[in-house]
Amino acid sequence: MALTGDLSELNLKGVLGLISSMKGTGKLEIISDSIHIVLHFKDGNIVNAEGDKDPISSFQKACGLTSGKFEFIKTTDIKESNVAKTLQTLTNDIDTILSRWEEIRKRFPSYDVVFDIGEISGEEVKLNPEEWKLLSLIREPTTLHALLVNSPFGEMKTIETLLQLFDKGLITFEFETEDVLKEEDNVIPVKETGWYAVNTPIYGDKNIAFYNKIDGRKDFPTLCKELGITLREGRQTLRYLLTNGKISLKKKAK
Repeated sequence: MALTGDLSELNLKGVLGLISSMKGTGKLEIISDSIHIVLHFKDGNIVNAEGDKDPISSFQKACGLTSGKFEFIKTTDIKESNVAKTLQTLTNDIDTILSRWEEIRKRFPSYDVVFDIGEISGEEVKLNPEEWKLLSLIREPTTLHALLVNSPFGEMKTIETLLQLFDKGLITFEFETEDVLKEEDNVIPVKETGWYAVNTPIYGDKNIAFYNKIDGRKDFPTLCKELGITLREGRQTLRYLLTNGKISLKKKAK
């Protein structure tokens, strides 16, 4: 019997428990809007994760999903990562990760957020290397979606680090209530032609429709308009395609 369902009915902790009890070897595919995550298992133990910057952040990102179709596919073609033991430790501590996501959702019930530099005070503020790296990405009003694309860290670490910068008064943020064109939107998506890009599947009807519209000439706002989607929806799809190596972005000439 195939293990399929939706995370809105059975959360990831429950799914992991079932895979462990059946000592399953295979991959768990999770698709939610513009997100595609794959968790690899061997004899019921997680050994790899894909879908974010690295296996650890990919697993953490999967923990943050509250909905999305999932399917466990039995296969022996498993990619075991060099952090398999760490992933297995994280599954044992999944309640802590889920609690961290709960705190994030309290602060960011929506990802339609724009960050900007805060007012500089005279007080000395100490920053760790991760905070410095993210702060350097905010030179002007910047959306959370853009930061998640450009951040060297995974989604959970990026958002938690942004909250640390906010709590230190170094950045501000506000939620977008209107679908406004931003400087970062003035780009032309271009399909990548390398072997990996061509052979990587695209999941989700919205993502497929957007990708099929890309011709290397139309800019991002035009594609959104032709598809009848908002710029905010388009940014999510753009991030998905960029993360999966399907496209690159060319700056639109002024």
